[in-house]
Amino acid sequence: MLIKRKLIYALIAVSILLIISNVLLERYTKDKVVIVHELSKSKIEEKFIKILNDYGIINDWITKTSPKRKTSDSLEYIYKIKLPLDVSIASFIKDVNAEFVNQPVKVESIENKNYSNSELKITSNGFLKLDANLIHSRRIKREFAEYGFVIKIDDQVDDEALDDLSKLYINYAVAFIPSEYSSEILNKLRCDYVVLINDEISDSRFELDEDFTKQRLINNIKEIIITYGRRVVYLIDKNSKIYDSKIYSLIKDEFEKRGIKILPLSYLTPLKADSKKQLVSLFQFYTTSLRGKKGETFLVMYDDFVTLVPLIEKQLKKGDKVVKPKLDQ
Repeated sequence: MLIKRKLIYALIAVSILLIISNVLLERYTKDKVVIVHELSKSKIEEKFIKILNDYGIINDWITKTSPKRKTSDSLEYIYKIKLPLDVSIASFIKDVNAEFVNQPVKVESIENKNYSNSELKITSNGFLKLDANLIHSRRIKREFAEYGFVIKIDDQVDDEALDDLSKLYINYAVAFIPSEYSSEILNKLRCDYVVLINDEISDSRFELDEDFTKQRLINNIKEIIITYGRRVVYLIDKNSKIYDSKIYSLIKDEFEKRGIKILPLSYLTPLKADSKKQLVSLFQFYTTSLRGKKGETFLVMYDDFVTLVPLIEKQLKKGDKVVKPKLDQ
């Protein structure tokens, strides 16, 4: 009887220990949850189409074909995309990679022709989500606008700003009035420049005032030409007082004696607005309205040009051409 009682107590103790062990195991052990990171096919295609739009690739150049054989990825179609010769496929693929940085996506490309035709594959979580053949075609061309920029600078534009301008892969010229500042930066410029003749000239060496004697006017005109040269373009603002003054005929004659014809500032299209939003809207209007037409040369203030640089770069990607400003005398 004593042995049976001890056995019962032992079984009870073992049961209690098992219950406690189970409670402790449930409390201190947790199942590891495996989170699978994956980007959907529709999201990948949405981003891919956006990049095509960034390059000005129209729907007529994009087709979808059925895969020759079904795979476990079950892609319903493969993209066949024709690209104009002026589109770098390498740059396009680089932008695709940039679009998916820090996302659960793998972008692979196979170059079928040196620096040209390539196959692009995008996978997520090990599954093929997009397959595209990128093919250069001589038969297609992007419609584009063509324009140039003359950037007006003043003494508020420092050396650092000029250096930043020189690093841009955009054609441009600068414009300034004769002044001590502009005469000092000539050797620092890495672009063409034009000289503006208007009412803003205040430097005593270059000033053209109708109260000056004829000889002083001639001396100042000579100083302008010696400083800025005979081969640059000189522009006169027809809305300025100096243009309507009694001395303008003398100014014009003195320049022409030296083989220089002063051109009207109206050769340039002013690109200015009351706000940055309006400036952007105006520029976008021109990029649309100038497609397939004769280009424009814009006159724009330095600060406004800086605002437009990101938009200009986007338009270049779409196929627009920023050309060197041409003002033939």
